[in-house]
Amino acid sequence: MNAELTGIARDVIAEFLCAEKPPLTLRSSLIQNKGEMIFHLSANRYLAFSGRFLLLPLTPVLQKLAELPVVYVVFFYKGRGVYFSGPLQPVKNGFAFVLPQKVFKTPDSAEGVGSVSAKIYVPGISGVRAECNLKKGYDIFDNRLWLGFSKEEAVLSAPFLRTAASLKSVPLSPLCRQIVDKTKRILYIPGKKIPGRNFFPYPVSVTADDLSDTEFAETERELEDAEYDVYIPLALSETESVHTILAFKSHRPMTAPSDVEERLFLLPVCRFLGEIQKNTGAVRGRAEPLSVLCLTHSLIILGGAVIQDSGGFSPPFPLIKGNEYMIHIRIAQARIFRILKIKMAVSKIYKNTAGSVCAVCMFSNIKEEDCRFLYEKFYKTLYK
Repeated sequence: MNAELTGIARDVIAEFLCAEKPPLTLRSSLIQNKGEMIFHLSANRYLAFSGRFLLLPLTPVLQKLAELPVVYVVFFYKGRGVYFSGPLQPVKNGFAFVLPQKVFKTPDSAEGVGSVSAKIYVPGISGVRAECNLKKGYDIFDNRLWLGFSKEEAVLSAPFLRTAASLKSVPLSPLCRQIVDKTKRILYIPGKKIPGRNFFPYPVSVTADDLSDTEFAETERELEDAEYDVYIPLALSETESVHTILAFKSHRPMTAPSDVEERLFLLPVCRFLGEIQKNTGAVRGRAEPLSVLCLTHSLIILGGAVIQDSGGFSPPFPLIKGNEYMIHIRIAQARIFRILKIKMAVSKIYKNTAGSVCAVCMFSNIKEEDCRFLYEKFYKTLYK
């Protein structure tokens, strides 16, 4: 099948669309980006007329798409992703889309192998269980997991931040807010006190050394009424302002540093689950690579998707909670690659209703030199 189809080939696909009425996806762009609009239509939500045009319902998303000069109508033809492109035209009670004289193959999604990739195997069984690539927009070796969040992502992630990580968006007193905005560090206040030292393997929390004597005294007065033990500031980067404060308090007598780290590792999970899945896939039934969202010396977090309303077979998520797997991780170092062979167990699985799935996988067997390598790469400090 050529990238562009015209004539008889185009007519066959257009007639298939009108006769079979497969599920449709309308998109503002074929390139994945944060501003892309996407809308799914099942067969009973549109009308098709003999290879000529479609009638679509009146919805808020389609109203916005109708303002664009071009939209993309994507569907599967014999398992292959194809699309028509053109404008939406307002009609009574909805929109019309006139099928153009050209139809195109849907391009493969391209997260890119980049500097890190992986393959997952089931012990004792030959063959790859899943391929893994870096997820675009996720810096897996940036240990400040509370940065990299846009305001929009924080809003979309909010339901999962509450349910998966037990984190609540809260206000923060003026001086404390000013301090976390300046330092971009977490306010960890066991006993409602600013700690005299950092209790983490890398600079995570605000300590007394970050404050002047006046700030220290005023901050501790503000903290007398603090409801939570930990306040996590979300920002897009080190140079951007904090836009959201997340907080939690452990059920234990005191919130330990390990409780904080556990929540931090769930931030990329919540961010991924909050994203709107834009990849319709180029070939139905083909398993897309999993996305690497986070990697440390003790765990790897992987994200994937089960295609919703695909009109046919959709590969299941390849990892099962409680099962063990071998993972071969390939990491670029200058002009060479380091291969790490690690046994891992799926500790937790998180899902959303749109078909996104995340697996938190704990390493159960890793070589000492590989553990040291990953520790120092993530924490930016010597292995202890």
